[in-house]
Amino acid sequence: MNISARVILAGIWGALVIAAIAAPLLLSGSCPIAAFFTYLPFSFFCHQMPERSFTLLLHPLAICHRCLGIYLGFLIGTLLTPYFFRIPQKALRVCIITAAALLTVDALIPLTGLWSGFWLCRFLTGLAFGATAAPFAVMGLEGILKTFFRRDQTVAQSLKEAIL
Repeated sequence: MNISARVILAGIWGALVIAAIAAPLLLSGSCPIAAFFTYLPFSFFCHQMPERSFTLLLHPLAICHRCLGIYLGFLIGTLLTPYFFRIPQKALRVCIITAAALLTVDALIPLTGLWSGFWLCRFLTGLAFGATAAPFAVMGLEGILKTFFRRDQTVAQSLKEAIL
């Protein structure tokens, strides 16, 4: 069984972005119960502050600017992973460390009271972090899939070994 880590991760991140956008559509379409169950899982990972979220049809998305940037960044980065692999590993590491540092500074600086932040900064730092982290997620999932689904074994044998 040849499962592509890129396909799996792109599907996951794409579904999360679609779900985040669907929440306000469900709310405005008189489907409050479906909207509730769409917003709820995101609340475990995002503060969902309406003033820090994009709105659609007068309702906030299920995630804030930064989280949307991260999810979109992961989706874009996952799709562009073959191009990232052409970049030397050391440069990729510098990119993700820089993106993580910028994201951290952007998240913490409002706590100082010096600057309250800006939606575009939150979105772009999330986007940069997600895009630069995606190749590492793809590599990690590829390693897991290669370990779990060895070429010399069938799926049934791999599942049997994993259970036992």
